[in-house]
Amino acid sequence: MTPVNKYLRMADLANYPECKAKTYITKSGQQRTVTAKAATRGITGFSVKHIYHLINQGSFPKPFKIGRASLWRLSEINNWLDSHGQQTDNHTNANAKEGV
Repeated sequence: MTPVNKYLRMADLANYPECKAKTYITKSGQQRTVTAKAATRGITGFSVKHIYHLINQGSFPKPFKIGRASLWRLSEINNWLDSHGQQTDNHTNANAKEGV
């Protein structure tokens, strides 16, 4: 059996702020309400802007396109998170040894 690749979208990776409900009146006089959306936290903990900044620097996996959608392989993101966590741990351990 072949393994199934899982894919992530930007909404899965990035943090999004809360959007409050908005009510407005159309030109025809009808009242419309845009529903509220709660704040979400992506698996990276970064904003969309910061993720694309890291991609441009070459320090985050590049997405691939299917139509207009940008997708990332879950395995690539997990590998990046593992290596990023190790770098943070190494930096913390080095600072602890130096007494910082």
